[in-house]
Amino acid sequence: MRKPRIGLMSRKLEGKEYFAIIEGAREAIIRFGGIPIVLLSVQKEDARVEPEKAKKYSKQEKEDLEQLLALCDGFLLPGGDSWYELDELTIDYARKKDLPLLGICLGMQTLGKVFSKEKQIAKDNTILNNTKINHCQLDNDKVHKVQIKKESKLFEIIGKREIMVNSRHNYHIKEIEEKYISARSPDGLIEGIEDPNNTFCIGVQWHPENLIEKDAFSKKLFKTFFEVVRRKMEQGKRV
Repeated sequence: MRKPRIGLMSRKLEGKEYFAIIEGAREAIIRFGGIPIVLLSVQKEDARVEPEKAKKYSKQEKEDLEQLLALCDGFLLPGGDSWYELDELTIDYARKKDLPLLGICLGMQTLGKVFSKEKQIAKDNTILNNTKINHCQLDNDKVHKVQIKKESKLFEIIGKREIMVNSRHNYHIKEIEEKYISARSPDGLIEGIEDPNNTFCIGVQWHPENLIEKDAFSKKLFKTFFEVVRRKMEQGKRV
């Protein structure tokens, strides 16, 4: 079987004229035997200026995008500053095709927006943190505990109700339907979400890509993601 092709979402950095790739995410894909495929917008214009003025993908642009997404066996949405309609359409595609998707930090927040009732394209509906825990500690591998729901796919993977995680976010997602929530921090913020109707559609607020060599639970998460990708490839004869 060929190596899995993982669609890696690019990120537009605030105040920059270029898109960037999160290196930890790229390295994680390669570490587990995958080939990263960079996902870039197929629109002529920047889709993220002001959400209410954002130019939506046309029918032709959506068809063009699906040609790119069809090359991928799974998707990784990493952290960053802001997301685009591209991210939301990628999530919609992955869920419709039941292709594995892992969202990290901003990637989880995008997934949370898709799970919410907010319909405005590319609107950032996250909330500024204001709790007893400092969730933005860039250089600390163990910032706070995360409590995982026992009846979740995340628990099936991790195998523990409580773990320590790193944390680098100043914003968090608003409340969504309980069926999508898989983990919280002790101050009540949502730290893990998933689609129970998909084989692997999981978002985490922390950064497991930077803990693979240090933390068994982070390694388990990526290992399981790639196991599901390969199983889906075999089932669909994506060779």
